[in-house]
Amino acid sequence: MRSGRTATVLAVLLLGAVACTAPRPGGPRAASPVRSPASPSCPSGTFRWGAVRQETRLTGVSPVVTVGAYDGWTTFRNVPVRTIVASVRTNGVELSGQRTMASLARHLGYDTSELMAPGESTARHPRHPDRIRSDGAGRFVTAEAVKAVDASFAVTCPDGTHYGSVTTWLTGTRGDSLACGTDPGGEAWVREAYRLACGPVSR
Repeated sequence: MRSGRTATVLAVLLLGAVACTAPRPGGPRAASPVRSPASPSCPSGTFRWGAVRQETRLTGVSPVVTVGAYDGWTTFRNVPVRTIVASVRTNGVELSGQRTMASLARHLGYDTSELMAPGESTARHPRHPDRIRSDGAGRFVTAEAVKAVDASFAVTCPDGTHYGSVTTWLTGTRGDSLACGTDPGGEAWVREAYRLACGPVSR
């Protein structure tokens, strides 16, 4: 009798062990994701501007159009060749894009409205098609450009000094028309447009 009772007790214990280790309906519970701490915010930091580079950069060139001596007005449509996106980049601190651009504008002697806000892209501000009346026959192209600004900065925040950089450009675009076979002149963006559309500059 004792051995039979012992077997019964072991069977009950085994059933209990199986019940404890059996998977619950719905599968194993997923581990909670580990969230990274949010970037520190610096709403009123003091900016110190470092290196600033300002240059006119080519953003669009039209295909070459062959114009006859009596063709009159010709429409040129520029094709994007470079996109510039206004942005503020930092080493982890959150800054107000508006305050950053306002500080940069003061540093450079511009009005804040003259600098494009973060997120703006030259692709959203293309020039309208150009209608040009040439003085003679030839192969012509048009080009457009913007004055781009790249700047680095340090900003003093409650948790210390952070570093970053800005890319933006001045509102408005520049345009020019070029005749293939004629030296376009000395400006880098104009010569780049010529090389892209017409080929190497003739000497």
